[in-house]
Amino acid sequence: MNFEKITDLQKKRAVNIIWNSAGDYSFKPDFKAYDENGRAELYFNSIIGAVRRHYDYPEIEKLFHGVRKYPDSDLYESILWLALENAVYGREVENRPALKGLREQYAESWLASSSDDAYLLYDHISRAHFKKVLGQEQKLNAYDAALLSDLELSPSLDTPELVQKADALLQKWFQINTEEKKARNLFGVLHDQREARKRKPRYRRFGNGFADHPDAMYGELAETEADRQNTFLSRLTEEELREFIRFKYGRPLYTPAAERELEKRLCSDHHALCHLHFTRGEEYQGKVQNAFEALQKQKEQRQKEKNRAYYDAHRAVNRTAIARLTARIQNSVLLYLQADTVRSDSGSLSGGRVWRAETLGDGKVFDRKERDAAGDLSVDILLDASTSQKKRQETVSSQGYIIAESLNRCGIPCRVVSFCSMTGYTIFHVFRDYQETRQNDRIFDYVSNGCNRDGLAIRVLHDRMMLSPYEHRLLIIFSDVKPNDVSRMPGLGEEQFIDYNGDPGIADTAAEVRRARADGISVVCVFTGEDEDVPSARLVYGSDFARIQSVDMLAETVGKLILSCIRNL
Repeated sequence: MNFEKITDLQKKRAVNIIWNSAGDYSFKPDFKAYDENGRAELYFNSIIGAVRRHYDYPEIEKLFHGVRKYPDSDLYESILWLALENAVYGREVENRPALKGLREQYAESWLASSSDDAYLLYDHISRAHFKKVLGQEQKLNAYDAALLSDLELSPSLDTPELVQKADALLQKWFQINTEEKKARNLFGVLHDQREARKRKPRYRRFGNGFADHPDAMYGELAETEADRQNTFLSRLTEEELREFIRFKYGRPLYTPAAERELEKRLCSDHHALCHLHFTRGEEYQGKVQNAFEALQKQKEQRQKEKNRAYYDAHRAVNRTAIARLTARIQNSVLLYLQADTVRSDSGSLSGGRVWRAETLGDGKVFDRKERDAAGDLSVDILLDASTSQKKRQETVSSQGYIIAESLNRCGIPCRVVSFCSMTGYTIFHVFRDYQETRQNDRIFDYVSNGCNRDGLAIRVLHDRMMLSPYEHRLLIIFSDVKPNDVSRMPGLGEEQFIDYNGDPGIADTAAEVRRARADGISVVCVFTGEDEDVPSARLVYGSDFARIQSVDMLAETVGKLILSCIRNL
């Protein structure tokens, strides 16, 4: 909406509607509603006033103050008002029967000004809510239907109950905390705990205790081995731990200053306790080395050799898959991303312009097909490299190679990156970048270990992709859709931290997928998990995921996913 359209008269009218609905003229409204033409909106301003009439507004106000500390505060405020609208309407309509007609008019106006294929979360959920108001069918997946159910707060709730429900809503679906708490330092430790930290400078805290690793962090380890390594890691200082990550995963791709800038921008809200490490996997002579890690490096080298041997053992089938997938992608590009015809001094002779060469000395009498660089398609492949992929390392690396090689043959820029998490760090291994067409062999260096913080990984790739010069962007994620990380998220009330797994991890991942799509990135998932995790894949990716049971299916399955994305560009 263009705020310049809002005149002083409409501002006064909005305030009067709110005062009249509240039955109180002594306050200055902190929210006012206008339509797209800048006119004071009768229905929603009535709702704003009614909230003050029916609830203890200072308690409601705390909710709004609590969300304003987050980057997406506009979204959270809108979600809160949608929840309040549903609750207060049920109370107010008993005394104002005319409100029913006003609500229906508002719903019709909202639906007329938005679209069913909206990517933005608020627009999507609001359409479903107001369709429900009008008795229309809402076509929602299970994830969005559950969110809408939690969002539509009951009119029977009193103020404390309503605030509690709203807090739970924001925590469950967005992992944000509206409570005003003491400020925390980088690792989530309260200020009054600093003295305790000073007495133990060698222990690195994550807010939820010392670094805690599952026994399977490095594969099938004996319990004593895992415990020994856990003790070793949790007694490192911040700088020692950073050195350890570099030694284990490779030389950093960015300078320390660049890493800090990225962390400051991307490791926020429920990822505030996290760090980032980007690498090409090049050897780093770090200070932190031990016999355990030396053994792990030997195992990782053997795994890389197994990846290559597995591909070579199935070379004939793999070559067929590359040829078939290449053909599918080429057909999709030719059909939906037609190149432009430009005048040129070489190419196909244009009979209608031949005279210009002799008469005007214009040599551009040929036609040539050319694709504008800004209109090209780019593809990023993100490989989950957590411990849960241990049994699939050979197949994941082969499938990643086949897709990258097929894209190469189609002239489509491709970047391949893996991710995993350890001791608060999310590590990104860049195997090849967009223009590195001869580096696909590096994908066989894919090795899994650690945990997986899917939401942060997608957020970071989203950020990196938006910096590319390409107009159309596709993100293909290889994942079992089972986010699980030992570094926890800020929680609510007495529960200061929440485990990053299960429903909270799924909700966070789904939110990051939705944000990427809102920025025009097509996101699809090659599902590598078990049958029990298929519902999670549907919740996060909707219909844009597929399972590849064998390499014979790869061309058909991935081809369909890419075709669907290209068709929607």
